[in-house]
Amino acid sequence: MIRHWLVVGATGGIGTAVARELAKRGCPLTLIDRPDSEHTLAENARDLEVRYQAEVSVAMLDVLEYDAHARVLDDAVTAGESFGVVLAHGVMWPQDELQRDSQTLRRHHEINATAPMAFLERAAERMETAGRGQIVALGSPAGDRGRRSNYLYGADKAALHCQLEGMRHRFAGTGITVTTIKPGPTRTPMTAGMDKLPLLAEPADQARRIVDGIEKRKSVVYTPPVWWPIMHAIRHLPRFIYDRLDL
Repeated sequence: MIRHWLVVGATGGIGTAVARELAKRGCPLTLIDRPDSEHTLAENARDLEVRYQAEVSVAMLDVLEYDAHARVLDDAVTAGESFGVVLAHGVMWPQDELQRDSQTLRRHHEINATAPMAFLERAAERMETAGRGQIVALGSPAGDRGRRSNYLYGADKAALHCQLEGMRHRFAGTGITVTTIKPGPTRTPMTAGMDKLPLLAEPADQARRIVDGIEKRKSVVYTPPVWWPIMHAIRHLPRFIYDRLDL
């Protein structure tokens, strides 16, 4: 596994847990998140340094500031260095609000898809120069098939899934691997108040499975793994059955 990891969205529930799991396994880290999370980011970095004697640096980035992507990567990564990126950046706003408000919908898509996709392309350029690297990004089972309850969030994730699959094809046979993570509902601030979500997982358990998948250089990781057969069945349900389900 690549040693130096950039974790984008490092103060989020899964991002924080993944950074901790990587630090536990001895990886140097660059924690990246929005400027308004600077205090939390510094606290997280200090915790990892004390808890695991990890080598940790931090960087501020609003992913919507496209012109800053290259600068942050240049500051975090030495020219020609092999590194990995875990992109754990995103939001999930209410479906009814997204349906009603086009501006909110546009921003939701930009935060979840357009801006992260642009950042990953800049990271890929540097990995291509180095000849080695790992790209890891958090998608969602919601992107596997449109459901009436959250199809706009799902559409964002489906776009990201398609980019990652294309990157896997682009880098096939090279030293660069691309992993799509599809975590089911996880107990994080994003799901606060949604205690009735099915198979709600703990961040630490999700992180362990994610990093295991990274170490094995898997193409796609459903976590918990039970989401693979669930989504396989949902994807292949005939339309006349699917339309009757309250999903």
